[in-house]
Amino acid sequence: MPKPLAKKLSNTLDDALDDVMHELKRASESLEEGAEDQFSKASAALTKAAQVLAGEVRERSAKVSKTVTAEAKEHPVAAATALAVAAAALVGLVVAARRTKAS
Repeated sequence: MPKPLAKKLSNTLDDALDDVMHELKRASESLEEGAEDQFSKASAALTKAAQVLAGEVRERSAKVSKTVTAEAKEHPVAAATALAVAAAALVGLVVAARRTKAS
């Protein structure tokens, strides 16, 4: 994941959690009749943040997928090599994990 995208997602999550924490703090300070409403607002804020994040991730992953597909079509040998290296790395990890379990 590119650093700017990761930073943006992190900031989005931080903002959402700040909203939720603010609402929960207000609710806990006023454990009267309005507390249920405050918890409801906090829940709604969290749900909204999750929906926004899911939308951003869906949009970004579609863009990344298109870019990767275009690059693979442009450079098929490099793409095949990268896939082979990744597969070899995964096999190596599996073998190492099995050896660790056997020990």
